[in-house]
Amino acid sequence: MKHVLCPRCDSYVAFDETRCERGSSLFLVCSHCGKSFSLSYDDISRQEEIEDCGRIVVLENNCCHRQEFPLILGDNVIGRRNKGTDVDIAIESSDADMERRHCILNVKADKSGGFIYTLSDCSARSGTYLRQERLGRRDKIRLDGGSIITIGGTTFILYTTDYTEDED
Repeated sequence: MKHVLCPRCDSYVAFDETRCERGSSLFLVCSHCGKSFSLSYDDISRQEEIEDCGRIVVLENNCCHRQEFPLILGDNVIGRRNKGTDVDIAIESSDADMERRHCILNVKADKSGGFIYTLSDCSARSGTYLRQERLGRRDKIRLDGGSIITIGGTTFILYTTDYTEDED
């Protein structure tokens, strides 16, 4: 299952990408606002061409449900999902302590073919925490697979390309 954003209300719509064949389109209906829209095979193919750079998994809590987001090369701006907010990873949450632009998780390719992950805070009032230690305003902390990050009252885990859930 994959997720796309509704063009009207910015809610996530899940779909089965295996139902789409070359040259065809999927017609989707948003369960939040009822907007009908289509997704072409080319749109799905472009998403699959993106190199696997790891992912973050947001843990379920009283503010949000479990969510999973792929990472891209470069800056991954993380924050609370809100219509009109320009972030790469928009966490759907009612967590008032998580800002719309809370932190940046940067992914850079290294010479050995792996990736280097660094975390920095976007001057969020409630701060960004790595293993319960608050990052300073100008800190850029290198992360390892399985790093536990907390922003506001929301916690997520970094799964690098060489780290799996089996290692927890």
